Amino acid sequence: MMETRGPSPLRGFAWLVALTIGLGCGGGLKYTIEDAVLDPVPVGERQGVFDARKETEVAEGERRTADSQLAGSDRDVEVAQKEKEQAQLEIEKTVAEQEGAKASHDENQANAAAHNKDVADLGIKVAEAKLDWLKQKRAWQKQLRTAAQAHIEAAKARVEFEKAKVAHDKGIKPGGDFQPSHYEGQWKSKNSSWESEKQDAASDEKDAKKKEEQWKDLTAQFRNLKGG
Repeated sequence: MMETRGPSPLRGFAWLVALTIGLGCGGGLKYTIEDAVLDPVPVGERQGVFDARKETEVAEGERRTADSQLAGSDRDVEVAQKEKEQAQLEIEKTVAEQEGAKASHDENQANAAAHNKDVADLGIKVAEAKLDWLKQKRAWQKQLRTAAQAHIEAAKARVEFEKAKVAHDKGIKPGGDFQPSHYEGQWKSKNSSWESEKQDAASDEKDAKKKEEQWKDLTAQFRNLKGG
């Protein structure tokens, strides 16, 4: 009589594995493994999985920070837009002053009006530069959020890769097509995307800082002219 062997405690959990094709659970990950599959594995032998989960928490914190900063930038841009509108009104006001000085034939009044017009002209440039800077800063922070989201996906992919390594080491085969290399490739792809998004964020940051310096230079000129 042929001896019948029961399934091992570890292999008995294989049916709980979910391999999702295309967009699905796991944040759009194609290859995922249910946590319960590794329950029989001692905690000390799943440290890589826990470390990867901590990275996910860090990435989620980055996204929350980016969300908060972006909300602040939206408010700053709105205020800067109003400041630009006010600066435009100042130009209109100084034009009227010049017209009045011209009609009065008062040289002192004309000189003062001309100076005020120069100040107003530079003032609108300052306001425009500030708005450009804040818009670029907002674009940078949007990219930071995109990078944070990519980090989350990369960290999640790392979690699944760590699970796959444990399953492989313990002889757990989730399905006929289970290959740890699939999980590794998925993680590398997500990590590459994260690195790319971070580079874009760094580029946007440089642009924002450049525009900030331009605004600061114009602001210094404006103060000097206004005080002259």
